[in-house]
Amino acid sequence: MLKGFKMKQIAGFIASLLLTVGLSAEVREVFVENKGAEIFCRVEGKGSPLIVIHGGPGLSLDCLLPQMSELAKSHLVIFYDQRGCGHSRGEINSETINLEMFVSDLEAIRKVFDLEKVSILGHSWGAFLALQYAFVHPERVQKLVLSNGFPASSEDLGLFIQEYMTRMEPYQETLAKLHAHPGFKEGDPLVIKDLHRTILKTYFYNQEQVDLLSFCMNQEACFNGQRVYDLLRQSVIDKPFDLFPKLKLLNVDTLVIHGDYDPIPLNTAEHIHQTLPLSKFVILKDCGHFPYVEDPVNYFGSIQEFLNAG
Repeated sequence: MLKGFKMKQIAGFIASLLLTVGLSAEVREVFVENKGAEIFCRVEGKGSPLIVIHGGPGLSLDCLLPQMSELAKSHLVIFYDQRGCGHSRGEINSETINLEMFVSDLEAIRKVFDLEKVSILGHSWGAFLALQYAFVHPERVQKLVLSNGFPASSEDLGLFIQEYMTRMEPYQETLAKLHAHPGFKEGDPLVIKDLHRTILKTYFYNQEQVDLLSFCMNQEACFNGQRVYDLLRQSVIDKPFDLFPKLKLLNVDTLVIHGDYDPIPLNTAEHIHQTLPLSKFVILKDCGHFPYVEDPVNYFGSIQEFLNAG
């Protein structure tokens, strides 16, 4: 039946089939082709569609699991690895790794799954990407959830960097050794895992819970993820930016949810909330950057209440 189909057509056929036959709790995997890349998608659950965008830049959807699968109990959830990250495939250079391409990939996923409108949850850097998509395709967004979002301006980013440096001060010697390790440049998963654990434990109110985060990337994904991070840092993060003028014009129902111990300061999330015309703000007490690990009951409860509201 599929003879003569191109890869993109096959992906579209599979994705449409998943939506029409009714999904069980089983996990499905689909590659979506777009502009020279194959974007890896993990699909689970059933119900109203929700695309979940992982943080980074350069991480993978693995860092969201298994905790975020809670959302699949009441929604059709599409997790995906951003271009160049995780299991996604494609060239990694300045022409392929940029905001325009990342927005295009998200739109390709929406089209392949034949979704007229979709809710989007972005965590950390993923919240920044969710906003970029909503700026370009507001008519395609049902609702937005900005979880522990990346700052919306260079000025607010400076507040995050200041807090980050303060928290990392006791670990400078450890970080220096890890960055100097030969395995760092080669993407050795054990070295990268130690690096992530050293940094991200300071993102937790209860540092021991960092061990509940998943770091499942193989050597190729670790190596590629660092390249993606470097490119986006050069082209986006290190350059002046200000999303607030666009935020003022974004008429999409949005939940801004943030931990009060997140190194991304609470007031940067509040700035986003105060600027968006249609925004609800939830603060999670005694909680850091990964509320789906630290406070899952209140985190998922708030998200489900928001998504299910009329």
